[in-house]
Amino acid sequence: MRIVILDGYVDEPACLGVPPYISPLVRYVAGAVKDSDNDFTYLTIDEYRKNSDRVKQMMNANILILVAGAVVPGKYLRAMPVSSKEIREINEKFDGIKIAGGARARFELDNFEGFDWVAKKDLDASVYDFLTDRTFSDRNRTIDEWNRWSVKGADIVRHHPDFPLPLIAEVETMRGCVRYFTGGCSFCIEPLYGKPVFRDADDIVKEIKALNSIGVVNFRLTQSCLFSYKAKGIGETETPTPNPDEIKKLLAGIRKGAPNLNVLHVDNANPAIIAEHPFESEKIMKILVKYCTPGNVLALGMESADPSVIKANNLNATPEQVMKSIELINKIGRERGINGMPMLLPGINIVCGLKDETKKTYELNYDFLKKVLGKGLLLRRINIRRVLGFREKFPRKHHSLFVRYKEKIRKEVDRGMLKKIVPFGTILKDVFMEKGIGNTTFGRQIGSYPLLVGIPYKIPENIFINVSITDWGMRSITGIEYPFNINKASLKAVESLPCVGKKRAMRIVRTRPFKTENEFINCFDDKNIGEKLLSFLEF
Repeated sequence: MRIVILDGYVDEPACLGVPPYISPLVRYVAGAVKDSDNDFTYLTIDEYRKNSDRVKQMMNANILILVAGAVVPGKYLRAMPVSSKEIREINEKFDGIKIAGGARARFELDNFEGFDWVAKKDLDASVYDFLTDRTFSDRNRTIDEWNRWSVKGADIVRHHPDFPLPLIAEVETMRGCVRYFTGGCSFCIEPLYGKPVFRDADDIVKEIKALNSIGVVNFRLTQSCLFSYKAKGIGETETPTPNPDEIKKLLAGIRKGAPNLNVLHVDNANPAIIAEHPFESEKIMKILVKYCTPGNVLALGMESADPSVIKANNLNATPEQVMKSIELINKIGRERGINGMPMLLPGINIVCGLKDETKKTYELNYDFLKKVLGKGLLLRRINIRRVLGFREKFPRKHHSLFVRYKEKIRKEVDRGMLKKIVPFGTILKDVFMEKGIGNTTFGRQIGSYPLLVGIPYKIPENIFINVSITDWGMRSITGIEYPFNINKASLKAVESLPCVGKKRAMRIVRTRPFKTENEFINCFDDKNIGEKLLSFLEF
């Protein structure tokens, strides 16, 4: 029996799967297929788009399993989740049994008409049941299946186009939200899972060890809130007491089980839990700084700074709690690490279009962010998005306000944050160059919400370089290769040096090669410019 797993990518609030990330869901599906004594061929939606002979052969398989989990609107550098048009096209082209799953499949059923089965719960469990006893079922995987399939399916990473680098594997520590018993935030699907289910540290380590033995060296732990992992008082309070010992056991175990890892990052954190339990939270942050790698980001779900919106949508934190969390994370994590980024920084999620939103809501959100900037605090990422109505419908409103305030925040807050996070001349190490657009080559470090870096001249793609920062945009930064070889660089590259420009660049190119620093300095009418540039150069 020929089975194809088609990865349409995952992009959910608590999980990423668009390259360079690979989601756990696609690995669980692979594990379920193997556990049923079958094998599979793995294909990403980007490979499908190439329509090669290999793709055509795969599309003649007996069973197609489509992973479609992109429910969060996003901008992508070089990969795109499967589109509605492509889902319909796949349905028409493929004659065998078609099975779909993932958050998008669960909430956008109209796009999957014609599929034999659309899993409303765990796709991997539905696939396993079908392959073992030919019956479709909707159920969640058991904890034993979760741990077994995460290891059995690890080998699928070998077939990912980004393997071994820059691939980063998302690894789940839990499912659900500790606010499940009050319904959680009005727009979020995590509370629908019911009481949170936690994986044991040893089982998570086994999964990471299996992936690492195959060649994966970059990992990100995903969950609705890291500080909720095995917390004390779940089901009794919305802000259970964090458990530093369990988190230390997990992170220390990962370090021991995957000694050659390059990146270890985490994701979400509930600011209310951090603010209400500062002692335990500070201990956890210090553990994160010790065991994780620089550039780590704790995404805080503020959602709104408007008390009326917070109440109407049962949001998880007040602006005061969020500010306390930002201050504590900055206190512990803003020291710069070996790759040029601070060790641990907060991010902020803002959701627009919620119930009881008014013009004042946008002003309050903006004022909150300006206050953070004014205090000298760092925010690595400000994510502003419109609400998606999966649990209930939200009326589409305030579009012009959304656009205006988003642009205002980008100009007046984001750029200032970037200048503080990576000041002029900061050296970011191991930036992976992903895509050339015109004369600019874009790249990112591997990790959680990495900065987008534009090099204003052409360099090869799919290589790692060190970059020295020279300028800042609203959501990206500009830099040049470091060290910059002044004797070999192209004219366009020389032009990109600070304070150089076209005329000086032409003079430099005509005068080189330079053997000494003084020869280079003497090339300038203003010797101070030449002296300032020496820190960027090699001869």
